[in-house]
Amino acid sequence: MHRRINKPVKILIAILAVIALVGGIIGWSLWRQHVTVEEQAQEQTKQSQQREKKTTKKKNTKQAVLTDEQKQQHIDLATQFELKARTWGTDPGTDIMGLSKQDAQTVVDSLRTPDFDANPLADLIGFTIDANEGPDAPSVLCEQNLQNGCSQYPTMKDWWRAEALASGSKWTDGPHVTINDNSTIHVTGTVRTILVQDTDTFNNGTYYAITPAWRDYQIDDTLTVENGKISRILSSGSNDWWLNPWLEHWNTRMADSLANGERKSVPVNGKPAMNLSHYGVAPMLKGPATQGDLDGKVDWSLWSDIPMQAPNSELDALTQECIAKYGDQCPYA
Repeated sequence: MHRRINKPVKILIAILAVIALVGGIIGWSLWRQHVTVEEQAQEQTKQSQQREKKTTKKKNTKQAVLTDEQKQQHIDLATQFELKARTWGTDPGTDIMGLSKQDAQTVVDSLRTPDFDANPLADLIGFTIDANEGPDAPSVLCEQNLQNGCSQYPTMKDWWRAEALASGSKWTDGPHVTINDNSTIHVTGTVRTILVQDTDTFNNGTYYAITPAWRDYQIDDTLTVENGKISRILSSGSNDWWLNPWLEHWNTRMADSLANGERKSVPVNGKPAMNLSHYGVAPMLKGPATQGDLDGKVDWSLWSDIPMQAPNSELDALTQECIAKYGDQCPYA
């Protein structure tokens, strides 16, 4: 016996069936959307990993190990750069003994720093030099708004030529150049610097003192090369402007630095005329007033065979008295 289902119940069942169908469709859509989001996330992650691998490959390509030929090219470039950057001006290795007792003006002319030529690094570097760096930058006098001095000495090289008779640097050990694991270049060695100013006051008769200062500085550079030129310079050692005047900002500290170096007094025949001008903005080397001055730091060995003389006004009387008492042993004879 079949139980009859009345019409309202049939309608309700139909409605429930439709609701179930719609719910199923909506549920499937939501599930599929979730799966799609996960798939997209996975795909994005995969693409990101692929991009990272490609980027890593590019980075590895840039930092690829240099061939022996490329290494030698980098070494040659670095050596040329360092030699030209740090070799300038008056040679610190000048034969000072050869200048002893020579005519004062001859010695002055031989020591005077030559004029600066064009920057020798221009073809070796791949970056632009700052306008405030190097010999052609505005002078210290211009930086300090000293208008008269600035108009007379507008550039650093103009100002320094009036401050110092002689200055310059030169490699004495090196440059020693090696290639780092990351293809940068390591440069080490020693650079010697000389400075001569007109601060000496000592004389013995017609012989007057010129007392240069020398100092050695340790160089420790890391250079980067791109497209066959130096693109970056990282200095861990000494990097004062007088060790690389082409790329550094000049300041007033050179005399203070070299005052702690070596000093050797050179006797020259006649009073030196260096024709320098000082505006009082930079410290100057102290010249020894006596042979015992500067705490004995000055080497006076070049004066050893020059008889000590008294001032001219007293010389004749003292000489006669000395000769009478000591004969040939008189230092004034």
